Amino acid sequence: MESIGFRVRYGKDKHNHYFGGETWDMPICPQCNEQAHQIFTFDLNDFRLEELRTKELIELPLITCLNCSLYEDVQNFKINITERSIHTINQSEMFDWKYELIDKIPVPLPKYDMKLITMEHYDVPGDEDEYDQALDAIGSDYICRILGEPIYIDDSIEANCPCCSKSMKYVAMVAGEDYGNEGELTGGISFQIGESYLYFYLCKECLIIQTSIQST
Repeated sequence: MESIGFRVRYGKDKHNHYFGGETWDMPICPQCNEQAHQIFTFDLNDFRLEELRTKELIELPLITCLNCSLYEDVQNFKINITERSIHTINQSEMFDWKYELIDKIPVPLPKYDMKLITMEHYDVPGDEDEYDQALDAIGSDYICRILGEPIYIDDSIEANCPCCSKSMKYVAMVAGEDYGNEGELTGGISFQIGESYLYFYLCKECLIIQTSIQST
């Protein structure tokens, strides 16, 4: 059975999905020396997301540091449910840059309610025209899509857990807002990460979140 995907955008939902906030203890980025960003958090009591839920894991935060080059390569984070904290397992350092103060994305991000909306038919593209339409919608209509099939910019990503080596579950794809849409899709704050697309994966057994990036 194919996984059904959803658009994520600003709005009230009967479940507690949100953008930003500081409801989990974030790791310190070794390059910025600041906390990582808690970007989206999803309430796994929502039946639409039940394939991500475990007995213990009832809320899933998607995190990374967006203010330096560490997010440009694969990162692995461990979820500690009891402490409501995230710990860094490993990070690659292929590049070495960080934003100037004027360009930094605030830490923590302000918290805004999010709602899930069933994807449009073209969000799961069947041809090149629908692929272009689906890609154009990310950043103009919404900035996160959860479950369903990911849209890859380059080759597909093979995500394996660093602890058990098993294939990881695709969770979500996150992009920045297009210029001209600043604040409309988050609820207030401008959220722009250039031409980058973040992909999040989960190992439910080991409680590992993995992030990867592709860019146009």
